[in-house]
Amino acid sequence: MSSAAVLRHRIVHFVGRLHFYDFGRWLLLASLIGIVAGLGAAFLTWGVEALSHLLHVELAGALIPGHGKGASADWHSPTRPWVLLIILPVAGLVVGWLVQTFAPEAEGHGTDAVIRAIHRERSVIRKRVPAVKLLASILTIGSGGSAGREGPVAQVGAGFGSYLSRLLNLSSKDRQLLVIAGMAAGIGGMFRAPLGGALFSIEVLYSENDFESEALIPAVIAAIVAYVVNASFTGWGHIFAAPEVAFSHPVELLSYVVLGMLLAVVGIIYVKVFYGVRDLVFRPLPVPAWTRPGIGGLLLALLALAVPQVMGGGYGWLQLTLDGNLPLKLLLILLPAKIMATALTISSGGSGGVFAPSLIIGGITGAVFAELAVRVAPGAAPPAAACVLVGMGGFFSGVAKVPIASLIMVAEMSGSYDLLVPMMLVGSVAFLLTRGVTIYEEQVPGRIDSPAHLGEFQVDVLEQLRVSDVVDTSAPIVTVSPGTPFRTILQMVSESGQEYFPVVNGEGRLIGMFSMEDVRRVVATPEVWSLLVADDLGVAGSGVVYLDPDEDLHTALRKFMAAQVSVLPVLEGPPPSRLLGLLSHHELMQAYDRVVHRLQEPA
Repeated sequence: MSSAAVLRHRIVHFVGRLHFYDFGRWLLLASLIGIVAGLGAAFLTWGVEALSHLLHVELAGALIPGHGKGASADWHSPTRPWVLLIILPVAGLVVGWLVQTFAPEAEGHGTDAVIRAIHRERSVIRKRVPAVKLLASILTIGSGGSAGREGPVAQVGAGFGSYLSRLLNLSSKDRQLLVIAGMAAGIGGMFRAPLGGALFSIEVLYSENDFESEALIPAVIAAIVAYVVNASFTGWGHIFAAPEVAFSHPVELLSYVVLGMLLAVVGIIYVKVFYGVRDLVFRPLPVPAWTRPGIGGLLLALLALAVPQVMGGGYGWLQLTLDGNLPLKLLLILLPAKIMATALTISSGGSGGVFAPSLIIGGITGAVFAELAVRVAPGAAPPAAACVLVGMGGFFSGVAKVPIASLIMVAEMSGSYDLLVPMMLVGSVAFLLTRGVTIYEEQVPGRIDSPAHLGEFQVDVLEQLRVSDVVDTSAPIVTVSPGTPFRTILQMVSESGQEYFPVVNGEGRLIGMFSMEDVRRVVATPEVWSLLVADDLGVAGSGVVYLDPDEDLHTALRKFMAAQVSVLPVLEGPPPSRLLGLLSHHELMQAYDRVVHRLQEPA
C-alpha cells in the first residue's frame, strides 16, 4: 500500500471516529441558547440601570456609587427620601399583579424555579415565563428592590432551552441538558463569568457533593456565547475592580478558618430570615397574593430611609467595601439590614435573584472580620480586600451549596485568581458547617433523590419500599394441611387459580411450600399417588425461602432471583411462623413502576 493510500486510510478512520452529529447539534443548540441569554442579560442591565437612574437619581435625588474599573466613590443619600415611600410600594404592586396574572412561577428568585422545573416538572418551562420574569425583575431591581440579576437571566436562558427542545421534539433528557445550559448561559453571561456559570449550573441542582456532569459541555458552550454577547453590549471588564492581593502567608489560614465559621453562622441566619419572613410574615397575611410585593416594598422603603445602602443590586456598595471606603460602624449596620432587605424584597413575592445580595452579605461579613482580626491578631490578619473577596465566595458556597462554582465565579468577577487557596478553604468550611441549610429550597441531596433520575436508579427506588407496603394480607389464599392426600390436592389445584400453595399446620404456621410444577411432576407417576401427602411435596421446613414484612424490596428481589421462583411467602419470622400473605415477583415490579411513574409526574 502506498504512503498516500495509508494516509487516506488513516484520515478516513479518524473521521469515522468523530461524533459530528453530537458536535454540531450541541454547538448549534447551545449557541442559540447563549445568544438569547446574552441578549436577555443586556436587556435586563439596560432596563435596570435606566429605571434606577430615573427613579433614584432624577426623582429621589440620590447619587449611587459605581463599581468596576474607574468607578467613582462619590455618593449621597436621597435628597427627597419621601419618594421612596411611593416608588417601592407601587413597583411592588405592579410586579405582584404582573406575576400573579401571567406567570406565578416567575415570583421569587428565578434560579430556584429552574431547579424545580428540572427535578419535578420534566424541565418544562412555559414560554411566557422568561418575558414576565424580565419585566418583573426590571421593576423590582430598578425601583430599589434588594435582588440580583442572575436569577431572572437564568430563567430566561432556561426557558428558551425548554422551548427550543419542545420545538425540535427532543427527548426529555436532551431537554434537561438544554435547560441546564440555559441556566449556565444566564449566570455566566450576566456576571461575565462563563466558567463559573457553567459549573454553577451543574452544581446548584444538588445540596450534597453531586453534579449533573453530562450537561457540562453544552453549559460551557452556552455560557461562553452568552458572555460574548452580553459583554459586547455592556462592556468587557470585570464586574469588580479588586486591589492586587494574594495569599502568601500560611499563618493567615488560621484566620481564614475562623472567617469560614463566621460566614456559616451568618449564612444560617440569612436563610432562616429569608424563609422565615416568607412563611411567618407574608404568606399568613389575609390579603391577595399580588399585593404582598407592594407591602414588602413599603417595608423596604421604611428600612431604606434609615439605611439607603440596602437598595438595589448593591454592586457599588460592594466596590466601596473592597476599596476600604466604608467605616466599620456602617458595615455593622448594613450587614443585618441587607439580610432583611433581601427577605422583604424576594420573600414577599418580588422578582429577582439571590446571588448578588449573597455576594454583598458575604463581602460585608469579610470586611467586618478583617477589621476585627487586625485588632485581635494583627500578625495573622489577612488583607481587608482579601477577606472581602474570600467572604463573597465562601458565603455563597455555604448558602447555595456550590463550593466549586462560587470560588471560580468570584475569581472571574474580580480577576483575583491568587486567592483561590483561601477561597477553597473558607468555602469548604462554610459548606460543611451549613449542611441542611440552603437558600435554594428546591435542591435535592443528589441525583438518586431527583425524580428526573429515578428511572435510572432502580435499586434505590426498591430500597425505599418495604414488603409490608406491597403485600396484600387480606387476599384469600388456598392453603393445604400437611396430611392432605395427593388426590385431594389434585382437585384443589384444578379448582384454584394459584400457582404456589403454602402448607400450614393447625396453628396457621407455614411448614412447607409447593408449586404447580411440583404437582405436575407427580402426575406422571400415578402409582405413587396413594402414598403421597402435601408434606411430601415441594420444600419443607427451614428450606422455604420467605420474606419478612420489614424487608425492603431490593432484598426481596434478590431473594426471588436466588430462589428462581415467582412467588414467595411473607412470614412473621423463620418457619414455622404465621403466614401473612403471598408476594409475587410481578406485584413487586408493579409497585416499582407505580412509584417511578408517580415521582416523575409534574408536581
